[in-house]
Order: sequence, then C-alpha cells, then structure tokens
Amino acid sequence: MDLHDLTRALLEYDALAARQWVADAAREHVNWSEIPAPRLDATGMAVAAAVTELLAQRAGQSPPTWTATVQAVAKPLFLVREASRLPRLRRLCEEEAPEPLRRRRIYAPPEFLTFA
Repeated sequence: MDLHDLTRALLEYDALAARQWVADAAREHVNWSEIPAPRLDATGMAVAAAVTELLAQRAGQSPPTWTATVQAVAKPLFLVREASRLPRLRRLCEEEAPEPLRRRRIYAPPEFLTFA
C-alpha cells in the first residue's frame, strides 16, 4: 500500500478515495509499524505521519518509527473542506479531532476515516 496515495487523497479532499484506501488497508491487514515513509513535502509528511499514527492506534499496533520525527504543520490544516465555512463543524474538528492529528495541527471530525 502506498501511503502517498492516501495522503494525496486527503489533501485533495477526496473522501471517497481516502475511505477506500483505508478499507483496502484493513482488508489486507496492514502492519502499520512497517509502512515506509513517503517522500512528500512538509505538509504531506505531517498528514502522512498523523494518519499513519491514527490508523495504527485504531488497529492496536505501533506506528512506524519515522512518524516520531515528523513536525506539525505551520498553519492549521483541516482535512474536511466544509470546516472552512461551517463554524460548528470547524469547532468540532478543532476540539475533538483524533489526538495524532491534533498534535500536528491537523483537524478532522472525531470519527474521521472510519468505515462500516
């Protein structure tokens, strides 16, 4: 699984592609501690690290060691486009985003990237 594809989908607000990537990863029983670091710019790396930590946490696994070296984004980043125009959604994202995202100033709803 190429983490670059998930990161690109998230940064392009392509929720369908992102959810499909996560579903495919779950179906393939990805070992999150072995996911290699993608080659991305600073923003992309922050998103990739935060999401990798989130998905590893949800799977009850350890994240790969490379995520610990990735810094937060310079400006707050919302992974849900509507958060920029809907104050209640924005507040929800800011207050209840999963911790691996918040730690890097990346915001999304609390159940972001879960699937049924």
